[in-house]
Amino acid sequence: MASVIYLTDTRYGQRAWQHPSARHRCYHYADELLSQGGNAVVLPLERVNRATLKGFDHAVFHRPVWSRRFKHAIDCCQASGLQLHADYDDLIFHPDYAEFSPQHINGGKSIAKVQRQYKKTFAAAQCFDKYLLSTAYLSEKIRDIFPSAEITVLPNTLPRTFRHSDLCGRPSREPTIGYFPGSLGHGEDLKSISGVLNEILDTGVRFLIVGRLNKQVYKDLPNTKHCAFAEYTDYLKLLSLVDVSIAPLLNNEFNQSKSAVKLIESVSVGTPIVASMNQDMNDHDNKLSWLVSDEQQWKTALQEILVEPSSLANKDSVVRELQERFSVTNRLSILQEHLQCAA
Repeated sequence: MASVIYLTDTRYGQRAWQHPSARHRCYHYADELLSQGGNAVVLPLERVNRATLKGFDHAVFHRPVWSRRFKHAIDCCQASGLQLHADYDDLIFHPDYAEFSPQHINGGKSIAKVQRQYKKTFAAAQCFDKYLLSTAYLSEKIRDIFPSAEITVLPNTLPRTFRHSDLCGRPSREPTIGYFPGSLGHGEDLKSISGVLNEILDTGVRFLIVGRLNKQVYKDLPNTKHCAFAEYTDYLKLLSLVDVSIAPLLNNEFNQSKSAVKLIESVSVGTPIVASMNQDMNDHDNKLSWLVSDEQQWKTALQEILVEPSSLANKDSVVRELQERFSVTNRLSILQEHLQCAA
């Protein structure tokens, strides 16, 4: 059984569980490896030394960026004989992609500033020849840059301890649309459907936002409530209580590479989702998802779901099948095969 140390470098430090990407890319898979008799741990880069690496065969660097602590960690891993892997779930590993970055589009950072940041990511990426990517689209981009790379598409997934029955609550009496952004970088995505939302919310439908989002993005939307943070279990429960969730994305290179994790979470708690179409959304298409590409399709899908939110026949069995399909237990074999080939 594989022995893996996941190395994170997030603003949360030793509380990296709070970082959605680290949660999906590191913690869910580490927990499943442990449950099946493997050895796995998630640590921040600053805790890496020869002692902490003892007993591990593989080091997976989550979204690595060049820095002194990254260089120290790489050196320690190589000296200890570990196989090195880079894990990416966003299009951040080359400066050519800076113009599509959320930091530029939503945060007002200049392209030059984002390019400098991405140059550090590119410098780190060159230290690896084995990559784990969250989507097939990302794998194509890595292949363009590193033609000889060993690449595995490892999709995002549900946690091992996921239990839909633990999340059941009493739905609101008022029809509710939910939006669950994982970061501040989705303001322009939401604005892209603000006209449709305004029209629907004016009919008395409520809008619940859970996650970090600038107030200026939604200040003109009626019937809106914003919860800036929720622990993961609470977040999933709130997701289970809305009538429909949404995942709008601007059509650009960055968003075409995004994973369907919001779709996975939504349908797995039994909540239909309307989402912008991209490759990974298509790969995860199912009876509870509506994939759309223009404003009229957004309007039609939301109205259809809100008029008859429970119209799907055999919904419980559909949800159970999706939970199994998107479970970490079902997807662990992809990671295990990748690690075995690298050994």
